Amino acid sequence: MRAQTTIDFAIGISLFLVVAAFVIAFVPTIFAPFETTEGPGTADRIATSLATDRLGDPADPYTLNETCTNAFFQQLHDGTDAPRSCLYNTSADTTAALLALDGARNVNVTIRRSDGTIADRPGGDLAAGPTPPNTISVSSATRAVSLSGETRRLIVRTW
Repeated sequence: MRAQTTIDFAIGISLFLVVAAFVIAFVPTIFAPFETTEGPGTADRIATSLATDRLGDPADPYTLNETCTNAFFQQLHDGTDAPRSCLYNTSADTTAALLALDGARNVNVTIRRSDGTIADRPGGDLAAGPTPPNTISVSSATRAVSLSGETRRLIVRTW
C-alpha cells in the first residue's frame, strides 16, 4: 500500500467538482438557440426576406417594387391597407405584427440613400417602427437594394 490515498482522493474530488460546475454552468446555453426564433439573427432574416421576397419580386431579388414598398411604409404610418398583390401581411399595423415576430420584440425598418439620409416617398419617408433605444443591445442588418432604379440601403434593426 502507498500512503497517497488522501491526496488521490482530494485531487479526484476536486477534478470532479470542477467538471460538474462546468457542466452545470454551460449546458443551459447549449440549448438557448433552439428555445426561440428571436435573437441576433432575426434582423438578418428580416432584411433578407424584405429585400428578396416581401418588397419585390422573388424572381428579381434586391430590386424593390416601388408600389409595394411605398404601401408598406404608408400602411405602417397611417394604417392604410396595402394592395393585396404585395407579398406581405397587407393589414398589419405594426412592424412586429407585419413581420410575424413573437414576444416583445421590436423592429425598425428604414431605407436610406447612399449619403445616409432617409429616403422619402409621396406623403412621408421610408422609415417604420419605433426608434431603437440607446440603453439596450440592438441587432442590425443592411442590404443594398434597388428602388426606382437607384441604389438604396435597407436597414433593419431589432431589439
